[in-house]
Amino acid sequence: MHDLRHFYASVLIKHRESVKTVQKRLGHAKPSITLNTYTHLWPDEEDTTRAAIEAVFSAVPSMCPPRGQVAISSI
Repeated sequence: MHDLRHFYASVLIKHRESVKTVQKRLGHAKPSITLNTYTHLWPDEEDTTRAAIEAVFSAVPSMCPPRGQVAISSI
């Protein structure tokens, strides 16, 4: 039964549920209990911030010509 509980928590975390949501679903008295047990399952800040910045910059058109090509400016 305990393995099923861990599986349930890991699925919630994988689907980006908040610490507070997971805490409530598992019946923990405080979020710190949830974090002490499952911190390793949440993506770290480096992963999430990198993804956020890459998403923003991938939507911005390139201001530079592709490497090896010369920009022709209109006069």
